[in-house]
Amino acid sequence: MSKKGKVYLVGAGPGDQGLITLKARDLVSSCDVLVYDNLINPAFLAETAPECELIDVGKTPGRHTVEQEQICKMLVEKAQSGNLVVRLKGGDPFVFGRCAEEMTVLDDAGVSYEIVPGVTAALGCAAYAGIPLTHRDYGSSISFLTGHEDIEKEALRIDFGKFAATGGTLCIYMGMSKLEEIVDKLIAGGLPDSKPAAIVSNGTLPSQRKILGPLKNLVGLAKEKGLGSPAIIFVGNAVGLAGSGDWFEDRPLFGRRFVVTRPVGQNSRLKKLLENKGAEVLELPLIKILPADDRKLVAEAFAGIATYGWIVFTSANGAREFFNLFFRAFGDIRSFGPMRIACVGETTASVVRDYNLEVELIPPVSTAEDLAQSLVATESLDSAHVLVITGSRNREILVNLLESVGHAIVDTLSVYSTDFSDVSEAAALQDFREKGADALVFSSSSAALSYVEQEEDLVLEKDARVPILCSFGAQTSATLKENGLSVDLEAETPSLDSLVDSLVAKFGRSS
Repeated sequence: MSKKGKVYLVGAGPGDQGLITLKARDLVSSCDVLVYDNLINPAFLAETAPECELIDVGKTPGRHTVEQEQICKMLVEKAQSGNLVVRLKGGDPFVFGRCAEEMTVLDDAGVSYEIVPGVTAALGCAAYAGIPLTHRDYGSSISFLTGHEDIEKEALRIDFGKFAATGGTLCIYMGMSKLEEIVDKLIAGGLPDSKPAAIVSNGTLPSQRKILGPLKNLVGLAKEKGLGSPAIIFVGNAVGLAGSGDWFEDRPLFGRRFVVTRPVGQNSRLKKLLENKGAEVLELPLIKILPADDRKLVAEAFAGIATYGWIVFTSANGAREFFNLFFRAFGDIRSFGPMRIACVGETTASVVRDYNLEVELIPPVSTAEDLAQSLVATESLDSAHVLVITGSRNREILVNLLESVGHAIVDTLSVYSTDFSDVSEAAALQDFREKGADALVFSSSSAALSYVEQEEDLVLEKDARVPILCSFGAQTSATLKENGLSVDLEAETPSLDSLVDSLVAKFGRSS
């Protein structure tokens, strides 16, 4: 019996990756086919399964990538082939998302479907801009309008005089290309030219911009500030209650763009830390982590695992790969034995703690030298067996110090190797070339070497923002300098929190 397909018509929210619903995120990560619009946050695409088919049907003014009739036909065909299809739309699928048209076609074809609502753009953009849409004394209704179709056609169906009489708030989608005509029609329909108004462009994203002013000044303000699509236009008395504070745009790194270069799937904490400060983060993975291929060495280490007094994890990557291998060999964490555990830093320790194992030692500074000194200071190394978990590019200084100063018997186990990623395959590469960034952030010497190797592929276009080079620590800085590159910023201590603090000190707004 063939697999029965289904279509989910899903709202992705207005842009901020955190505003998508849990149900929508689960569907994106498990679907066979993802059909998406141009206003979808590209980060959602990275959450799909490796075998998922991605189909871009996005529309922009003056360019129709795929006609609506073709989109509907595609949804039917993909579902009838037995696929779980997600039709991902910006905002909410029922608010100017043409969901009704697609739903009708699916009904006619007998294709099963579900609707997953999303935060619509007007509500999300207003909230992130601090613009109230209702107030018990100033606005008791909200109207959603579209400025995308011909203004004359819209005027035949909408009595703008009635909107003036209701005293509610107008939320106008897709109206920037005809802003002047829309303003003229509203005033001609009876709205006072002093009516409070606003425009929010790229709402809920780090590139968000807004203007506030009387309706008569809206066109001039938009031109002066260079606001463009995508944007929502707001008109109404409640809009005038917008406060002077701006919780979203007042964050210290708002408006800044940073490029992180860590491997795919390992930027999450750094990215979140920067985004919480208001920054826009581009991911250009310059290295990739590959599992160990020396099965004999791994088997030997695991065979004698109960003989070690200490196990030392020198990186989070090493900890992850070690436990991947460990649970292939053993089915029970109790097989880990009585070893004491040392980790180079808190990020590495958090990986180990996920298995309910206690980390006994973390050096005050996350370097190999400090890790070795902290271990020696325990006075527990003399003739002790120590297992050091490493990668293919780890330096020997840790092992040398443990053996020469601590008099330990050290075995090393390389559980992963680091290789250069092909940056030309990075989804954010063209965005980086066109717009640049404030800083390129290197968290390892391997990423720095990969950058040197592929620098020609990262050439910026004219007028793009030229980034400074930012380093995670002294070793990474040394690698950059050895290759003729200047290091403009180095974290005070080699940790993600210190790195973010350094970026805030360099680029942050004064409080």
